[in-house]
Parts: sequence; C-alpha cells; structure tokens
Amino acid sequence: MSVLTFSTILFAQTGNTTDIITGVSESGFTYKDFISGNFRAQYEGRWAEGGEEDHDTYDYLRFTTRPFFRDKVTISGSGRFTADLDGRESKSGAFRDILDSYDHQYNGRLYYLYADIKNPVIDKSNLRLGRQYLYSLENILFDGAKYEQQIGPVESYVFGGLRVSQYSSTYFDTVTGSGVAFRPFVDTRTTLDYIRIIDDDFVDDEVGLNLWQKIYEDFNFYGRYTLLNTLPKDFLVKLSWDKIDWDANIQVSYYRFIHSLGEQSNNISPFFQLLGTLESFELISVTGYKGLGEKFGISSGVDYRSVIDKDDEDTFNRDYNRTFLSFNVNNVLLQESKASFTVEYWNVKGIDHTVDLGVDYDKKIGKFDVGVGTSYSLYKYNFVGSNDLQTILDSEYTRDIEQKIDVRTYYLRLKYLLSKHSDISMRWSSEISDTKPDTFHQLLITYSTNF
Repeated sequence: MSVLTFSTILFAQTGNTTDIITGVSESGFTYKDFISGNFRAQYEGRWAEGGEEDHDTYDYLRFTTRPFFRDKVTISGSGRFTADLDGRESKSGAFRDILDSYDHQYNGRLYYLYADIKNPVIDKSNLRLGRQYLYSLENILFDGAKYEQQIGPVESYVFGGLRVSQYSSTYFDTVTGSGVAFRPFVDTRTTLDYIRIIDDDFVDDEVGLNLWQKIYEDFNFYGRYTLLNTLPKDFLVKLSWDKIDWDANIQVSYYRFIHSLGEQSNNISPFFQLLGTLESFELISVTGYKGLGEKFGISSGVDYRSVIDKDDEDTFNRDYNRTFLSFNVNNVLLQESKASFTVEYWNVKGIDHTVDLGVDYDKKIGKFDVGVGTSYSLYKYNFVGSNDLQTILDSEYTRDIEQKIDVRTYYLRLKYLLSKHSDISMRWSSEISDTKPDTFHQLLITYSTNF
C-alpha cells in the first residue's frame, strides 16, 4: 500500500484528519514533517595474502514517525539488507562469515518495528507493540508487547512475547518479565528486574537488583547483583568522581563473575557451542581523565583480570594486566585538528610483555574530514568484518573462532560532507598480526543521509 493510498483512507475515515495526524496536508503526507531517520549504504572489500578476497554490501534503514492520532501513536523501525557480491566463501576461506551460511546471496533482517501508544489506558503510561528490544538483565529481541506505567515515584513495566534471533531457530520460544524502579530518597534510585526465557529445553529465570546513589555533589555509586536460576551469577560495584569545574573524572570498578556458566538459553550463553563454559573471574578497572586547558588532556587507566581458579584458564578466559596512558591535543599548530597519542602495556600469561604506541590524527578541511592513525590490539577475533562477534556463530568452520594475536592496525579515513544531512566516507585499514594470514586489508565506502 502506498503512502498516498494510506493517507486517502485516513481522510475517508475521519472528517478532520489534519487535527489527528501530524504531517498531513490536503495533498497527502508532508514527508519531511512526518518521518525522520537515517539511511546508510556501505560497501566492504577485504583482501589477504594468497589472493583471497571478499566483497559485500550492506544497506541500513532506521526511521521514526512523529506522533499522530491525536499525538498518541508513533511508529519506529530498523532493518538491514545485505548482498554477498562474490558468492559463498569456501569453508577453508579466510573471509568466511555469517553471510556465507545462508542459502541465498541476498539477506534481509528486521531489527525492530513497533508502535508506541501513549497513555492507552491512564496517564503516564505507554504500550509498545511489535518487534522490539528489551535492554534489561539481558538484551532480548522479541515480538510482543511491553506496558510501562508510572504512579507517583514508582515506575513499573511488564512484557512478553515470542523470542526472536537473527542467527538461530526460535520456534515458539517465549520471553516474559517485569520490573519496578523507585526513588526511596532524593539521591537514591533502585530497580528490580525479572525475566524468564524459554528456549527449547532450557527455562532460565534471572533476577537483577540495581542501585544508584549520589554520595556527594560529584561522587556517585552504582551497584548491580544478579541471580540466575536462584544461584548468584555476578555483581558489579562502581565509584565515579566527576568534577566538571576541574575538567576531571575518575572511575573505579570491580566486577565478579561468580559461578561457571555452561549451556543455557541462547540469550544467556549465545556462544556456548563454540566458546565452551565461562568460568569464574574478576575484573578490576581504574580510569581517569584531566583536561589541561582548552588544548590538552591526559587520560590513563589500569585493567586487572584474574581467573579465580587458575586451572580454568583457556583461550577465551585468561589472566591479563593492561595499563594505558593517552595524551590528547586539540587545535595546536593547525586549527580544527585533534591528535591523540596512546601508550599501552600488556602483561598476559604465556605471552611476552608488550609496550605499544597508538596514534590518531584528525583534521577538518572545508567539507572534508581527514583522519590517519595506528592502533594495537593484543587480541582480535579473526576477520570479523562488518559482523563483529556475529561471525563466530557460523559453526560450520572452526577457524571462525580463532583469535588474532599481537595485531597492529594502520588506517586512513576520509569523510566528505555532501549536504547538511548527508555525507560519504571511506576507510582503509591494514592489519598485521602473528596469526595466518599475517596481513589483512579492508576498504569501507559508506553513504549516509538523515531525513
């Protein structure tokens, strides 16, 4: 059904449609007033030694409408369309990824499409219907409904529907849950969340408690504790100091994964078949930043990760220490330019200690934005491309979960502003690592427009 036809039906159903639907004129929808969003088209090319290469395209669309039907309803959606230009990669190919596991060269994904209905029953409420994400104890995509209600200082929600996955079967899998948030004191906020996930033979119940506390004007505390199937899962405590007048901040956090996590529902342990059981560990992090006038800034941090039982260390769960120091420079020598210099120290069991330097420089020249730099990563997943960790879900080929070690990346980026709302960009990167193939190149060309 076309937009024009849809608007004609709406005019036939009400005598004063322009009062009901924002963005409608006598000739139909005024597009710019009714829908806003972003469209992005991207080409990705990858090359490696030995003549291996891969070429794909990705098209993304994200939109939301202005409120209509007396400012009560909005519709939002997001999706992606991909094309594997050179066909399926062989199982032994360096660039085999999730796109090569499908039956067709073209693939589409609907990330979300839902309608928000404001105050459907009483004031200070919202009803969301359709495919949607829930960002709570777990990030869950489902087809269903979520109802939110505020009564005084208490906010609550309840949701339920069919679980959705872009990568695995979810035949009649369900997810339900609820939550409540309230402020017992002016500077205190707490939430209690519950979810139940039914995934084939797995039924997982997870409960989480969160607490935010303002200790002093610039000093805040955050804590989280979760239970999985009545057993403690993990907890996190974080202290943060943010002094805006001094242009300075410090964060200290401690995270503890309490019990080993084997195979559970897909949302709880999505990569179990490939990564295995996640054993208990702790992670201590300290980071800080201090601005030095308008042109300079310095940041530093330390990460200490330790597996609780040293016999549980494996490829994806190990001890390490990381320390970094970064120095930022803005508009020195050249206006509309910025540079950062980062020194990292890694100490990993079984690997020599490493000290590495990263540099990033960016300069605006008229409508152009040019950047160049180099960075270092001790670990990277093998050739993830545009798919990030989604690649390792293709279990047909075990090399998908190999880690690249000791990775030095060089990159060049260029962006040109076509108009106030659109731009085209290019990013070339080359990676050199200790993992075969040693050299890997990637080219991204992207067109983006807001509407």
